[in-house]
Amino acid sequence: MTDTGIQAPKGALLDGPGAAKKAEAPLIAQVAQQFGVSPLRQMRDIFSMRRGAQKLSGPEYYSLRLFDPDIAPTAKRAFLGQAGINALNTSMNPPVAVPTRAFVGNKLLYTQLLAQLGIGTSTTQALVSKFRDAGKLPILRSADDIATFLRETAQFPLFGKPHHGSLSEGSVRIDGRDGDTLRLGNGLTQDIAAFAEEVMDRYPGGFLMQTALDPHPDMAVIAGPSIGCVRIVTVNDGAGPTPAYAVWKLPAPAAMSDNFWQDGSLLAHIDLHSGEILTCVRGTGLKAERMADHPVSGAPMVGVTLPFWAETLKIAQDAHAVFPEFGVCGFDIAVTADGPKVLECNDNPSHMLYQIASGTGVTQPELAPTWDAVAQRQSKQVARLNAGTRKKR
Repeated sequence: MTDTGIQAPKGALLDGPGAAKKAEAPLIAQVAQQFGVSPLRQMRDIFSMRRGAQKLSGPEYYSLRLFDPDIAPTAKRAFLGQAGINALNTSMNPPVAVPTRAFVGNKLLYTQLLAQLGIGTSTTQALVSKFRDAGKLPILRSADDIATFLRETAQFPLFGKPHHGSLSEGSVRIDGRDGDTLRLGNGLTQDIAAFAEEVMDRYPGGFLMQTALDPHPDMAVIAGPSIGCVRIVTVNDGAGPTPAYAVWKLPAPAAMSDNFWQDGSLLAHIDLHSGEILTCVRGTGLKAERMADHPVSGAPMVGVTLPFWAETLKIAQDAHAVFPEFGVCGFDIAVTADGPKVLECNDNPSHMLYQIASGTGVTQPELAPTWDAVAQRQSKQVARLNAGTRKKR
């Protein structure tokens, strides 16, 4: 993916990542040459990892560098592909036991609830929707309404995103306005009327206009002015929410959001107890680079402790406790000068971020018992619910 992937080619809104491509012959040959792993051995490994709980695809085998002979076979078996991750998360968030998944996935309703409860979160200035209402919140029904909002009442900087969705698709940061021209967070500009038409065309059902947050100065020195969320994954085995792992998503230069699929983005594995950055990686597969200092700012990363760490862990636990029926949650948290703010909750968090950042599989010995305990709790809950349903009949 090239840097053009950061900007939607025909507008301001960010496009999503393309579909993963099958491994090409040059890649297979490169692995054979650099690591001494024959093409036949690579194919055997891929077929083996497709089966069972791992459910790894060919592209995932290469992006996770599972061809590397330095990784022990037992360690390789701890990695999951996205299909395996989905299955793991479903065991911890079975739909019958977690009926609130749709609510939490609604970014407007979820953040409004957190605000009502006094849990730090983002502020929504307006909602774009042809048919949805939202109480006293301003509703923008048309492209003209969007343009008027941007010209007259918007408080910049703004961050826009679909009210449902993932991977930052459709997101945009707007730093300000010069007449009828918007200044975007990636340094480009966009005509207000064209931007309004694009938003209404792509997301007529719901698009949030929120006050953009700025990163804590200590984090901005490292990664620049765009928010790079800390992903805290929490679990609840019945004893209350606790953190399982943490990753910092550092945005690419000139990016308007922090998703790792954008070229130049970095992932940092964070020590859960101290908030210290343990490792940091840019890229995947043969292009993966471990780095101690930021490649653009030159600021040290590894060994640095993130600010407000105790508060960041606590806000994730507090937010999970609002919906204790969830077995696992992935919180995207913006750490600002005023403290941490919960931006989103993911009921199907992609543990691929952890696997890339840490270089270890998500079912490694330190984490596997955690997932098992949560899945067992949910299995018992599903059995109780099913038994209750049968009695009612």
